Amino acid sequence: MNKDFSEHIVLQLQGSVLFGPNFHYLAIKSLLSLKLALLILVSAFLVHFAPVAKAETSTLPSVSTSSQGITRQQGDAILQELRSIRKLLQQQQAQRKGKVRKRPTSAKIKLGEHAALGKDDAPVSMIEFTDYQCPYCKRFHDTTFPTLKEKYIDTGKLRYIAMDLPLSFHKQARIAANAALCANEQNRFWQMRTAMFKNPRKLMKEDLLGYAKELSMDVDAFAQCMAQNRYAKRIQKDINVANAAGFTGTPSFVVGKNVNGVVNGAALIGAKPLADFENQINRLLPKLSAAAD
Repeated sequence: MNKDFSEHIVLQLQGSVLFGPNFHYLAIKSLLSLKLALLILVSAFLVHFAPVAKAETSTLPSVSTSSQGITRQQGDAILQELRSIRKLLQQQQAQRKGKVRKRPTSAKIKLGEHAALGKDDAPVSMIEFTDYQCPYCKRFHDTTFPTLKEKYIDTGKLRYIAMDLPLSFHKQARIAANAALCANEQNRFWQMRTAMFKNPRKLMKEDLLGYAKELSMDVDAFAQCMAQNRYAKRIQKDINVANAAGFTGTPSFVVGKNVNGVVNGAALIGAKPLADFENQINRLLPKLSAAAD
């Protein structure tokens, strides 16, 4: 079916008893895409007009040209209406895509009782929202995090805070997030985190219990915490905080200043190169030093 013929069929329905004058409103409010609109309307055309056409053929062997179709003026008006509908639908699609693609450039995050590395009063704070099944999170921890720890965390310049953003399509991500928090009860958060990032495809219950044993943890206590899904609400709260800030993927970061338990700063999304993080950290360090003087 060519484009012009499709337009002709679709818009002919606007004047039919099936849709009537509300066709434009219904199309804009209800249809998700132009293709879907065409599919629905062509189907409706066949259902509505085919029986009529058949009846007319059998009972009226001689039908005038004007009764079989529409005038050129009507056709032009119909085609103009379809173009208007198509334009509006395309605008709506563009708007939806724009909303999905728009990424935050800054964020303000209120801290809770999260695992952290570095001095409490470090001049710069960095929050990571992570997913233990995320390959980009693993890449960040394999390539970038060790240098950040050595240059900034261990030297007292950076406070590093871990928060959770398990993605819905990673089936073991929430379980892994809960495992890390259960390990935190025994001061093994960062060790468990490292073990899970080394083995992102081995996050089943037996795997996690195995890591706990390797880390000399009380495995029974850890297993009980896991079975109770003890930190489910806390993980969901982290997800809500991340989504409210505009973060929907991992890893996502905020690098800024901590003022009264609220980190306000630049947002970085993805496994960025080390230089991107260093630029944000170093940009804040001189300003904070100058302000202190």
